Amino acid sequence: MTIVSKNKSTGIIGTIISEGEGKTIEDIANSISITWSYGLITDDLRIGADTTKAISLRANEKLCNQGCKIAQKRRKSGESWAQGFLVDEKAAVDLGYSKYAEYPIIRRYIAGDDITNTTRNAFVIDFYGLNQQQSQEYNALAYQRILEQVKPFREQSNDKLFREKWWLFGRPRPQMREANQGLNRYIITSEVSKHRVFIFIDYDVLSDGSCFTFSFEDGYFLGVLSSIIHTHWVITTGGRMGVANDPRYNNTVCFDPFPFPDPTLEQKQKIRELGDRLDSHRKQVQAAHPDITITGMYNLLEKLRAGTPFSDIDRAYNNRALVSTLKQIHDELDKAVFEAYGWQDLSGKPTAEIDETILERLVALNAERAAEERNGHIRWLRPEYQAPAQTQSTQITLTGIDVEPETVVIPVEQQKWPTLPKAQLAAIRDLLRTSSGEWTVAQIANQFTGKNTQKKLDAISENLDRLEWFGVVIDREDTGIVYWQYAELQQTA
Repeated sequence: MTIVSKNKSTGIIGTIISEGEGKTIEDIANSISITWSYGLITDDLRIGADTTKAISLRANEKLCNQGCKIAQKRRKSGESWAQGFLVDEKAAVDLGYSKYAEYPIIRRYIAGDDITNTTRNAFVIDFYGLNQQQSQEYNALAYQRILEQVKPFREQSNDKLFREKWWLFGRPRPQMREANQGLNRYIITSEVSKHRVFIFIDYDVLSDGSCFTFSFEDGYFLGVLSSIIHTHWVITTGGRMGVANDPRYNNTVCFDPFPFPDPTLEQKQKIRELGDRLDSHRKQVQAAHPDITITGMYNLLEKLRAGTPFSDIDRAYNNRALVSTLKQIHDELDKAVFEAYGWQDLSGKPTAEIDETILERLVALNAERAAEERNGHIRWLRPEYQAPAQTQSTQITLTGIDVEPETVVIPVEQQKWPTLPKAQLAAIRDLLRTSSGEWTVAQIANQFTGKNTQKKLDAISENLDRLEWFGVVIDREDTGIVYWQYAELQQTA
């Protein structure tokens, strides 16, 4: 029973920390150990730090997104059109799968269970960004599969968008795709999971709606997300879900308000190395022993941390899963992240003793960062993506030396030339829509880092042709030189 009151009140909460055995109810009751907490009752029926008062930070915006939702089940029959989009590895190859495809229609697909348990090695047909005719032209076999296995269901949907865009996912998540664009890898976690684990996946893998994605390729961020500071915050704020009542990740309460540390370069590098080491260790174990799962590893890690004696089966599993090494990496990572926050006084202490202190300090740090942002100071996590307009070059002026003023034309700041064809296309498109003027191939090439090799120039020319085919840009030839312009800007000029 829950009793609700309008006023703030203090309370007591008891948590069972151990439970023994006995023949009678009295024996069992006497063997239970309970720890008691006293304090203010929060809005989420907890005692202690009021995490519900933490607000979303602009510094974190756009970087954590839920994965794609292919479909929804029909209310009456429970049938779904999702299976029409999903294919196994053999079918994927037959449909033309290639990791390095210029326009990847067939993509590897990962769901929450693929992270925590044995992977299905699934693939998906993804026509995102293409209209019906373009989808058929790019991959006729895949198009026909969707036509036969998806369209009949979608035509019966009450959702107009589902009916009219039947060859596309129900929720394609454009913001997630935009945030991941140009990254070689990004971070992912299962929405619902017994253990909160974050892993890197390759750029070409598409995330399912049972996962949340984090658009970082830097091991530093995986390190912070994997630390006890963040995982305890998540368990407290994210709530629980499912038959097993497992912790749930929710970007609006778990990630958006979470204040990252402000480390020194040395501290950041240490966390980066440990984050990459953590990710590599688990993947190497699973590559050597495909039957080893993330859930299995962390179940044993939980026993190791609790000091529970290993059985013979546990010891055999540990010899293959190398869980003792996993614990060592996590311990070193937690210590490094505590140092980055300046909370060395909490490092190495039992979790039960510091859980509440971690929450109190995070709530206080969230309030501090929110105040900074109201005053215009935003600690962007990925400034080049989140706030490109605020990235300005600076010039040092030498005292005592007068410099004659001169009129200069400030060029567009050089950007990194993407290695992936799809990212190159997007980079050229984004460049052209920053100016209503016309561009030659050479002028476009000069806006990107690296030498203007023939391969680079050819790639730019080919992508301009594609953008013209889609109606995104237009071209004009004058005395043998071709000029390109963003179509919408030309129309409004």
